[in-house]
Amino acid sequence: MSATNMPGSKGRKGKNINIPPELPEILKQFTKDAIRTQPADLIEWATLYFSALIQGQALPVKDNLEKATAPKAMDLSPPSLTALHTQLGKSSKVTKKQLEETWKSCGLSPDLLKHILSVGSFGSEIEWIKFFALGCSYLGGTIKNAMIHACYILNADSSLQPPDACVPLDTFHFIYTYLAGVDGEVSKTQMERAIAQLETLAKENGGMVKVSDFINSRKIRLG
Repeated sequence: MSATNMPGSKGRKGKNINIPPELPEILKQFTKDAIRTQPADLIEWATLYFSALIQGQALPVKDNLEKATAPKAMDLSPPSLTALHTQLGKSSKVTKKQLEETWKSCGLSPDLLKHILSVGSFGSEIEWIKFFALGCSYLGGTIKNAMIHACYILNADSSLQPPDACVPLDTFHFIYTYLAGVDGEVSKTQMERAIAQLETLAKENGGMVKVSDFINSRKIRLG
């Protein structure tokens, strides 16, 4: 959008141009959908996109285009992710072949595995904690829920039982910032504020972040 078309500015002929207040949000969502879908012909795809938007039809985005074969998050459960972590989490990195074999042994959907590998842009060697983090995000749906699942599975204090659990601050920090980066909707300021508040609480709890620190907190917003 050019500077002459911004709200309150004038067009080439000196006339004021009113920008609909919903336009920035529409363009933002269009950009996100285009990046996710990666259409071969952007112009043609944009025409289909806005036509569908006007007519109230399903948008030609990746999620809808692959709906018939899209993997379901329910294929992955807390027990199965725990089993994967038990078998593969002893090493910081695993090979794609190792992951595929272990995933198959747990009876999980191969389509879901392909989807997670694609989201994480993983190659032949995979940083396990990142894959684990994405698994938690599929279980939770939101960053906060993903972090709750991560704390439950990685619980460092057996005396704590759900709805509470804890993980070392550095582990929480890594998983949280990674998922926030993948999500793309959490600002750097919001992340830094949340981590700073959790650091303060962790100092009072032996360097641990507990689920009870953030699950119902109005001050700590993870995303």
